[in-house]
Amino acid sequence: MKDQVLWERIEVHPLPEDFVELLVARTGWPRDRAEAAVAEYRRLAYLVALVKTARRVPSKAVEQVWRLHGEDRAAYTRFCAEALGRDWHLPDGPFPRRSGRDMELTLKAYAREFGERAPARIWPDPNRRLRFGIAGGVLVAGAAGSLAAVSVLPVVAGAALAVLILWLGNRGSVEAGDHWWYLPPNDIGFDGGGGDGGGGGD
Repeated sequence: MKDQVLWERIEVHPLPEDFVELLVARTGWPRDRAEAAVAEYRRLAYLVALVKTARRVPSKAVEQVWRLHGEDRAAYTRFCAEALGRDWHLPDGPFPRRSGRDMELTLKAYAREFGERAPARIWPDPNRRLRFGIAGGVLVAGAAGSLAAVSVLPVVAGAALAVLILWLGNRGSVEAGDHWWYLPPNDIGFDGGGGDGGGGGD
């Protein structure tokens, strides 16, 4: 971990009173999931505060925690000032749908800083649907070819290709599930720069 002092400030900073109970009531999650989402929100806050020129993207679950925290403006302002040491812009409107590079870089930074992959329960993989869709299409194409040719070979070849696509898609990817990711129109990090893209990023 690059900045243990920063992490300790974020980890121990108090959230609003009865925050987890309010999150459970708002989302319908079981308490253990709400507590896990709050812990992951703190980890995202650390990643955002650590590199001000990088975009860090929340999962939908983490976004819900972030928005709930932002509803208590005074508590959120204190958290930013005392724990993060700067502002962290929370958009008022809905996040535009976004998947891809920013999420991959967020999850890479997560694994690097915390020494483990982000938990799939809170950080689903945005590319999972695409991989399964391609693999399913190949399998269907193989089955259709088999019926047309009255042969088993296209089915076997299609199934093998589907398995290969899934295996290649999962190699080196960070674990997760199947939700879309969101990014505010301006920035989720502090200054919206390209800290991950150039020479010294992820």
